[in-house]
Amino acid sequence: MQHLLRGRAHECLRSATRSLHEALDASMPLSDLANPQNYIRYLSINWPCAAIEEALESAGVHRVLRDWNCRRRRFDLADDLFALGAVLPPSRGFQIANDTATILGWSYVLEGSRFGASVILRKVEVSAPAEIRAATRFLRHGLGENYWNSFKIALALIDHDPEAIARASEGACAAFECFLRSFAGIKAISACPEPRITESEEPV
Repeated sequence: MQHLLRGRAHECLRSATRSLHEALDASMPLSDLANPQNYIRYLSINWPCAAIEEALESAGVHRVLRDWNCRRRRFDLADDLFALGAVLPPSRGFQIANDTATILGWSYVLEGSRFGASVILRKVEVSAPAEIRAATRFLRHGLGENYWNSFKIALALIDHDPEAIARASEGACAAFECFLRSFAGIKAISACPEPRITESEEPV
């Protein structure tokens, strides 16, 4: 099915988040996802999905996106990390305002990220070992569904409300910043050298 034409709200959100989107795309570690540690790092950077989804549920996302329970991906992401023997990254809870526009803005980033996930899935399927190919629930989520077009129908409801579009744009920018902070945190952890253990520090 062809994608629907972009409405005013969609165009405004794309414009408001363009630089943040480009910064996140440039920072994602996608060079060698056949390496289990690199793939775990990629999944860990996406862990803000969990906190965002929980905050959206508290804000009332079900009344905006009726099929929300089918859209959420945090459980698949957690299952993939567990399957690879990874520890779930820390999650910082927060609140999202309960107005429809703000909910749509935060959801826009989660829904749009499926496009990147589908591209990465194709790369993983070609080159990754079996253990990684078996941990692609997060990447596969929503394949064959019409989530993006149905989301754009919901987003179009605020096309003629400039104030609502502004709130949605603010929410979308905040969501992108969550992922950028996650990347910065994972990068900092990865850059830390392994601690050297002296004889006196060795466990008994």
